[in-house]
Amino acid sequence: MPATPRTAERTVVADDFLAAGFAARATVAAGRLLLDLRMQHEEGLGPGGAKMAQLGHTWSGLLLRNRIRARYPRDGVLTGPVSRPPDALRRRRVWLVEPLDSAEEYHADGNPHWSVQLALWERERGVVAAAVAVPALCEVVCTADRDAGWRHPAPVPRQRPRVVVDTRDPAPFARTVVRQTGAELVPMGSPGAKTLAVVQGDADAYIHTTGSWDWGDEALFRVAEAAGLQVTRLAAAQEGRPGPQRGPSGPAAPGRSAPLAVICRPRLTKTLLAAFAGHGIRPAAVLPGSRARPSPPSAG
Repeated sequence: MPATPRTAERTVVADDFLAAGFAARATVAAGRLLLDLRMQHEEGLGPGGAKMAQLGHTWSGLLLRNRIRARYPRDGVLTGPVSRPPDALRRRRVWLVEPLDSAEEYHADGNPHWSVQLALWERERGVVAAAVAVPALCEVVCTADRDAGWRHPAPVPRQRPRVVVDTRDPAPFARTVVRQTGAELVPMGSPGAKTLAVVQGDADAYIHTTGSWDWGDEALFRVAEAAGLQVTRLAAAQEGRPGPQRGPSGPAAPGRSAPLAVICRPRLTKTLLAAFAGHGIRPAAVLPGSRARPSPPSAG
């Protein structure tokens, strides 16, 4: 007997839930591997610096890919935001792997703000499951946490909201907006770590000025939405106004600008959007829903 639409919908939801749980467990395992490698360096038993980060990226990627292929052998696997093998993209489902988000923070002594990310992209549906782990802080969230409100406590009351921005490239207008709202600006490295800071209540908003709105960004956005946060993509009235000039792996073409988005708690959304509007930056005209199809991974 063919499945009814309602039964088919329940099956899809269950599959997404299971995939998100798998992603969460896999990112935690990869995080433990990265922590072990870091500990070996601290004990003088392994390399440090960029060499350690390179090894960590490689080994973490191998662990994640092996787990995916053992559990979902028919799915494709892509590693990194610019990798796009044609044979993988022709598949209905593709796992998108970020083995080590922010190598600089990873090999900096004592810096916990690096992450591991894993997402499942499905043709015609976009990113349907995702998980982000910050191993050094023992934190992991995934899209299956939508109904687990106890995982995400309310933020501690504070006199000034805290807004996290990128450590290396916060964009001058982002600092201005934070000052105008009376918030405290908190520089942080990994986009995954910044997203989790808002999810866990350590910050109230995250001004996202890096990336290219590719699958990596979509994974962060899905995790944030599942945690009850509001995600708003922004655009300037004049092209090239917001953000640093940047492309997938370097400077963007003249006149092009990096994407801009705000991940924040609902109570702060209007305040931040009003401040951005004063700079000619408003919500983008087209905002994909939580099940909209995102742009496919960027070509390498």
